[in-house]
Amino acid sequence: MTGPMEIPVIDLGGLNGGGEERSRTLAELHDACKDWGFFWVENHGVDAPLMDEVKRFVYGHYEEHLEAKFYASALAMDLEAATRGDTDEKPSDEVDWESTYFIQHHPKTNVADFPEITPPTRETLDAYVAQMVSLAERLAECMSLNLGLPGAHVAATFAPPFVGTKFAMYPSCPRPELVWGLRAHTDAGGIILLLQDDVVGGLEFLRAGAHWVPVGPTKGGRLFVNIGDQIEVLSAGAYRSVLHRVAAGDQGRRLSVATFYNPGTDAVVAPAPGRDDQGAGAAAYPGPYRFGDYLDYYQGTKFGDKDARFQAVKKLLG
Repeated sequence: MTGPMEIPVIDLGGLNGGGEERSRTLAELHDACKDWGFFWVENHGVDAPLMDEVKRFVYGHYEEHLEAKFYASALAMDLEAATRGDTDEKPSDEVDWESTYFIQHHPKTNVADFPEITPPTRETLDAYVAQMVSLAERLAECMSLNLGLPGAHVAATFAPPFVGTKFAMYPSCPRPELVWGLRAHTDAGGIILLLQDDVVGGLEFLRAGAHWVPVGPTKGGRLFVNIGDQIEVLSAGAYRSVLHRVAAGDQGRRLSVATFYNPGTDAVVAPAPGRDDQGAGAAAYPGPYRFGDYLDYYQGTKFGDKDARFQAVKKLLG
């Protein structure tokens, strides 16, 4: 049983079982999407050695190419000055204590923009992303079925999906009370799959709009899943994207590898037919709209109020 503040853990191996076991797993997944908007998955089909290789790459790439640049940045220098007492000014609250880069995988890739990534490492990343996409497609099918929709509904709405990965390192921070690792926001897209640190925590999700729940370090090769804005729109509020943030910390650096399974730029998103009697109701949500247009609006409102964003998009785009 999951306690009141224990993040659900879904054993996806149950989807391979007989009728009763599969039904129970689908029900657990539905409850996690409906009541939490974020959850752990195990027996997810992503190879543990591949996950370890990706982590080794991220650590090594950061140390060789990014760490020195980060600590030479204006944010780090300003925080260091505040630590020494050289200034009374607080660092800007519009920047985050993180070192990141984003690699697009589908429908096009931008890996050529990172010549320092060797061909063998690119092959590793390709294999990892292929397994992550398979997991996302499996979750998309389960969500569709749990919403009373055809199993292919989410995937068909997203097609061709945009898949990309945000590689992030949250360096140890000398004054974590002065800055956020990443400010609170919901994710714009669809299904987000997170490979995160085994030792250092910091990620927090807002539970039921009232309590920040810490997402501890990864255990047992699990992956973390959260729902983005487009799943909330498509489900007419039956499933909701959830505010989350990363606290800066002084107990060591934290790794985060988030793979986004999103609608394609030209995909048209709207509440699914027949969802009017559940969730917040289709009338509360925008759509149909082109996802690329939603994303353009999101860029300037990412850290703002989600419901206000939905209403603004409804007026602007439909």
